[in-house]
Amino acid sequence: MSLRAYLARLAETLLTPAERAGRAEHARAALKAWTGYAPSSAEERDLDGELDRRLAKAAAQ
Repeated sequence: MSLRAYLARLAETLLTPAERAGRAEHARAALKAWTGYAPSSAEERDLDGELDRRLAKAAAQ
């Protein structure tokens, strides 16, 4: 398979920003329906920061 064909195939599997946002919103709604948990924007930022910190720590090891 040529590099061009590979990249074209890979591009077909990637989501657009709008598609990613739609999936994220769907996941949030499912989480709230299932558990009743609906984090605020501040909680989401804190959780994102914690995830970034842990990923950076793991990447450094």
